[in-house]
Amino acid sequence: MRDGRSTRWDRHRQERRRLLVRAARDAVHDLGPAASMDEIAAHARTSKSVFYRYFGDRAGLQRAVAQRATAHLERRLLEAADAGDGGPESLRRMVAACLTVAAASPHVYAFAVDREDTASGSGGPVLTPFFERVALLLEDGLTRALAGAGPTLHSPAVLHLWPRAAVGMVRSAVEAWLAAPEDERPDVDTTAAALADWLLHGVAPGHRSDDPGARRAGTAQR
Repeated sequence: MRDGRSTRWDRHRQERRRLLVRAARDAVHDLGPAASMDEIAAHARTSKSVFYRYFGDRAGLQRAVAQRATAHLERRLLEAADAGDGGPESLRRMVAACLTVAAASPHVYAFAVDREDTASGSGGPVLTPFFERVALLLEDGLTRALAGAGPTLHSPAVLHLWPRAAVGMVRSAVEAWLAAPEDERPDVDTTAAALADWLLHGVAPGHRSDDPGARRAGTAQR
């Protein structure tokens, strides 16, 4: 049985670790994703050895920041999913949440999300389960949206692929959007609406759209 001192020490370590992750996030936000451990420690006004003691190495710190960043994004995605009707509006809100969170700190996004465990050539121990949870969230919305729509053209096995494809498309689009000069990027709402529309209806001329402007343009061309 553990005594009270051990419990208090555990709480102290957890709180200290939380504060170090936040300090590292702030340092990367200010200094950029290539910031070294020395630079991060100096920005946090502590020693590099403290970060090594809590995180092992830079990759461990990177994973901890990724956990913090993806937890924040996941909360935003759940809020967006709950705020809409489970259909196109929910999807648009979710895409907008991704763009908004990434744009809030592109440096942190690159450090914690885009580059997390890239050496392994995979999504990494944080991103892989995170993206799968997002795919399951999308799959649930798709199932509910199709429930009252009658027979579909695709089997359940094929429809199972759509949420995973959607996650990959949105992630690639967010990274390309962030890489564009800020004054040349379309705004969040325009980008989110376009991505959601492409995911649901495609980009071919004459496809169905919920955008009145697009419908008017299509009518004028005919």
